[in-house]
Amino acid sequence: MGKGRRIAAGITGGLAVLPLFIADRIVKKPAPVIEEQERLPAYWTQAVPELPRFRPLDETINVDVAVVGGGFTGLAIGYYLKKLDPSLRVAVLEAQRLGSGASSRNSGGAPNYFRGHGQTEEAQRGYDLLKQFCIDNGLDVELEEQAPMITLHRNRETATNPSLVGGDLHLALNSSYYDAAVDGISNRLHPGKLIAGLIEANQRAGVELYEYSPVVEVKPGNPVWLHTPNERVIADQVALATNAYSPGMGFATDRMFALHHRVIVTRPLTDEEWADSRLEQFPYRLEHGTFFTHTVRRTADRRFFYRHLLGHRPFERTDWNITTDDIAYGQEALLRRYPWAEGIPIDYEWHGVTARTRDRWPVAGPIAEGVSIAAGFNGNGVMATHYFGHVLAHQMLGRDHQDMGMLSPAPEHPYVPPELARSIGMQSWLAWERRRDG
Repeated sequence: MGKGRRIAAGITGGLAVLPLFIADRIVKKPAPVIEEQERLPAYWTQAVPELPRFRPLDETINVDVAVVGGGFTGLAIGYYLKKLDPSLRVAVLEAQRLGSGASSRNSGGAPNYFRGHGQTEEAQRGYDLLKQFCIDNGLDVELEEQAPMITLHRNRETATNPSLVGGDLHLALNSSYYDAAVDGISNRLHPGKLIAGLIEANQRAGVELYEYSPVVEVKPGNPVWLHTPNERVIADQVALATNAYSPGMGFATDRMFALHHRVIVTRPLTDEEWADSRLEQFPYRLEHGTFFTHTVRRTADRRFFYRHLLGHRPFERTDWNITTDDIAYGQEALLRRYPWAEGIPIDYEWHGVTARTRDRWPVAGPIAEGVSIAAGFNGNGVMATHYFGHVLAHQMLGRDHQDMGMLSPAPEHPYVPPELARSIGMQSWLAWERRRDG
């Protein structure tokens, strides 16, 4: 992109964000999680038997540890706290249904490496722990190990040792959008089945689970006080497994930012559509880039899963009403990449929000008196959330762990610019990427 187009994108982004910034500043502060609309069900949780329901917190309770957030990370923390010390009273509080946040809205990637940081001994131990958890709890999560994966590049100059380029790739992928592909392998699983297994494991371990119990205020101290709309929790310690919701709760506000995504899943493909999709040959696809990625995978019942970026909201707001413009843009972006998908009905559509850090590493460890955090997983997949939950549980109880050095508290992460500069920068970047994408 030329200098003039970059300047135009910057001006466009600045003009786009100013009304939003002013409206949010004048009318209301960051939306607490209580204001979020009911999350649309994701395909992954609809493709498993109905998950058990749990009552909202309707009384004041005193616990040893309260975990805020009932996704992969929070349920892992709760489970391993009880495994390490069964005498503890542990409660997990979720704002809506357990597993209804980012944990059921991802592509199910479970690599044995930390994306952006490569394959390490720590990552392998994390993957082995996740596998052992599934074995110990008798879970079939449809784990596919060492499965083929490709990273797609629009410009071959960005690809290192590509396996396919130009016309050969266009023919193999049935798409002329990309110009290079790099072969790889990864592991993937069914996120809904893992959530179901984590819930069952926590129940068996004796963890108290509460749904529709959004925490609207955290008061660090000794003890820590948590407030829900109607009740409160008094805890010796609190673990925040709140990912993109953390800044809105007042934590890691200058180290973390949120990106919003839209996911669609089609009806099962016909034999002809399946052949056109090339999902048999290329079942899992990542798009090269920074945060502006489009993810594709197949499902066990031959559906086409596609995720694209929606954008960023001022004040790291976590709510997003998908508009007709969002849908139109998503469809245009999809058909630029995969024209064969035109006209195929969509059975599932949902919004998801992910938490990002500039160094692509989670914020994890103590963050205030009596309060610890594990958040900002940067789309790193389910292995990282599980393993960081395991390591953080050890730290909170003062237990040794060989990978304690993975935990990186907020001050160790690069600084994120203040709100107005951040929002203008994000909108300018998004405008630039959309221009480049089109």
